Amino acid sequence: MMFPTFFFLVVREDEMRSITSNYSTLIGKGGFGEVYSGILAADYDLVAVKRYIRDDLRKEFMKEVRIHSKMKHKNVVKLIGYCISEINLTLVTEYISKGNLDDILHNSDASIPLDTRLGIAIGCAEALSYMHSMHLSSDCLICHGDIKPANILLNDDFTAKVSDFGLSRLLSGGITQYTSKVIGSMNYMDPECLRTGCVTPRSDVYSFGIVLLELIARKRVVEGDVYLVGTFASAKGRGLRELFDPAITEQNNILILLEMVKLANACLSMEISKRPQMNDLAKGLRVLISDAKSTHESPSYHSILSTYHAWPKIDKQDDKVQLKKSWSILKRNPSSSMILQDLSDVRKFTKKELNEITKNFSYQLGGSTPAMFYKGTLEDNTAVAVSKFLCFADYEEEFINSGIILSKIVHKNIIKLLGYCLEAEALILIYEYATKGSLLDILVTRDHFPLDKRMKIAIKTAEALQYLHSPATGIIGHGRVAATTIFLDDNFSPKLTGFSQACKLVKEGEVTDSLVSRELLEKILYDDPSRYASVLMNLERDVYRFGGVLFAIISRENNISLDDLIVKFTKAYQTDNSGKAFFDKDITAQEDITVLENIGRLALKCTISDVDEMILRPTMKEAAEELHIIRRSWKEHRTVESTQATETEARASTSAEQKLPNLMRHLYGYRRIQL
Repeated sequence: MMFPTFFFLVVREDEMRSITSNYSTLIGKGGFGEVYSGILAADYDLVAVKRYIRDDLRKEFMKEVRIHSKMKHKNVVKLIGYCISEINLTLVTEYISKGNLDDILHNSDASIPLDTRLGIAIGCAEALSYMHSMHLSSDCLICHGDIKPANILLNDDFTAKVSDFGLSRLLSGGITQYTSKVIGSMNYMDPECLRTGCVTPRSDVYSFGIVLLELIARKRVVEGDVYLVGTFASAKGRGLRELFDPAITEQNNILILLEMVKLANACLSMEISKRPQMNDLAKGLRVLISDAKSTHESPSYHSILSTYHAWPKIDKQDDKVQLKKSWSILKRNPSSSMILQDLSDVRKFTKKELNEITKNFSYQLGGSTPAMFYKGTLEDNTAVAVSKFLCFADYEEEFINSGIILSKIVHKNIIKLLGYCLEAEALILIYEYATKGSLLDILVTRDHFPLDKRMKIAIKTAEALQYLHSPATGIIGHGRVAATTIFLDDNFSPKLTGFSQACKLVKEGEVTDSLVSRELLEKILYDDPSRYASVLMNLERDVYRFGGVLFAIISRENNISLDDLIVKFTKAYQTDNSGKAFFDKDITAQEDITVLENIGRLALKCTISDVDEMILRPTMKEAAEELHIIRRSWKEHRTVESTQATETEARASTSAEQKLPNLMRHLYGYRRIQL
C-alpha cells in the first residue's frame, strides 16, 4: 500500500511574493526558517509562509514537504503548497490564529482552564498517535522528532495543531532508526536518542511528557538552574502540589493534576520500552478530561496508568447489536447491516461522551423534525455540530445515507463528518462546526457582505460540486444545493452540507482507477437503471440549483422561491439584457456591474429548462472555470470575453452523442475533467 499524498499547490516565486506582500509581515522564526503571514488571492484566506533561511537546506526542505504532504488530520497543520526557486525555499500552510503554545503559556497572561489544557494535550496526542500508526499497513510510520510547545499551534478554540516537520522521519521497515547526526531542541530531546542515536516513536513520547509538565506548571522546562523534569521527579506530597500553576490548583482539580504528573513521568522513563504509546496516552487524557468537565465532586477512578491496558476495545459485534436495538430499518433493509463498515473511517462516540461534549444537549443550533442540531466541544477543544435524528421511518434511510457518503469524502469545501453514535433512541452524527451558519443566514441579515466574499463562496461551492461530480468520488449527485445547505466558516469559506438525498453512480470495486469508461456506464445502466437515472437527475439538479444560488448571491433575495427567482432574472435579461434592476444595491458600484452581469448570465445558462437547449448548461467544471475567469477579469479590470466558445464546444459534442439522452452529456464530460 502506497502512502496517501494529498493535493497541494506548487507556487511560483512571484506568486509567493504576492501572497506575502514581499515577505512583509514576520510572525515567527525557528531554527530552519522564518514564518510570514500571507493571503491566498484565489481564496481570500490567511496563510502562513515558512521561508527556509539557507539555500543549502534543499534536501531537508524536500524531506519536510514529502513527510508533511502525507498527513491529513485535524490536529496537524494543513500543508497548502510549496515553492522552490533559485533564491527561496518556502512552504505554505494554513494560518493558525492564536500562535504557538510556548507564547501562550510563557509570554502571555491568558487564562487557560484545566480542561482547556487537557484539550490541548489531547489534540497533540491524537496527532502523534495518527503519525505513529498511520502507515503500519506499509510497514512505515512517522516520528515527528521535535515536539515542544513552540511547535504546537492553537486556533481560536485552543485546538492544538502540530506543526514544523523539518526534523521528522519516515521510519521504514520497522519502528526504529539509527542516526549518527542527532539534531533537535536539546531541552526537549529524548536522552536515549541523544546518547545512542536511536529514533523511535517513543522519542516523541518523551518530548510529549515535557509538554505535559509545562501545561501543568506553566513554567519552561529549563529556567535558570531549575530543570522541570528533575523537579517533578523528586517532588512529593505538598511539595509536588506547589509545582502546579496556582491558576488551576483548586481542590477539585488536584487528583486530575496528580494523574497528569503520573502520565508525564511514565513518558519520561529512561527505559524506552516502559514508556506508553501515544494512543494509550490519548485514551488516558480523554478519561481525565471527562472528569474535569463533569461534576465538581472528586473524581472516583483508579490510576490511569494502572488501568489503561484494560480499557475496552471497540467491538464491531457489540455495535451491530446496538444498531439492531436502535434501528428498525435493519429489519426492512438487510443491506443496512453494512452501515458500520461504511462508517469505519470516522470515530464512534458513546452516549456518555456526547452528553459531555454537548453538556446534555443544552445549546441548540436549530433544526426541526426529524433532526435537531446542537453545538458541542470535543475533548481537544474542537467545536462541533451534533445532529440528533429521532427515529422516523420515512427519513431513516436518507439520514444514514448522508453519513455514509460524507464519511468517504475529503474536500475543504464539503462539511466534514467527524463521528457517529448509535446508542439510545437516536442516530447521531457529529460534524465540523461552521461558525457563521448558512449562506441563507448571511443573506437574511443586512450585515456587510462584500462582493469578493460572495465570489469566493460561488467559486468554492462550484469546485466542491465539481469534485462530487468527478470519478474521484464515484460521481455523486448532491440533489439539494441551496443557500440553506451551504454553510460558512470564519473566513467565509463555504462548506456544502445536506447530503440526505445524495446518490452515487460508481460503487466501491466497480472501477479500479479514476477513469470512468463508456463501457462501465453502459454496464451500470443495464444492471441498475434506477440508480443510473437517479444520479443523472441529481447532476442536472445540482447545476440548476447552483444557478439559483448565484442569483441569490448577487440579488440577496431570500423571501422568494428558487423557481420564481429564476423566472424573475430570466425575464429581466430577455427584456433589458441586464439583471441590474435586481442586483443587491450594496454591491452595485459602477466598477462591479460588469462582473455582476456576467455572474447573472452564467446563472441563466445553469438554469436553462428547455429540453432542446439543456445541452448548453455548463458542467460544474465549466461553471467553476467561468467563475474564475470572471473574477480574474474583475480584479484585472478587463472585460470578460464571450463564452460563445464554450457553447460552440457543447453543440459540437452533441453531434458525436446524438443517440444519447441529453442528461448523458454530464457523464461524458467527465473525460474532459481528467485531461
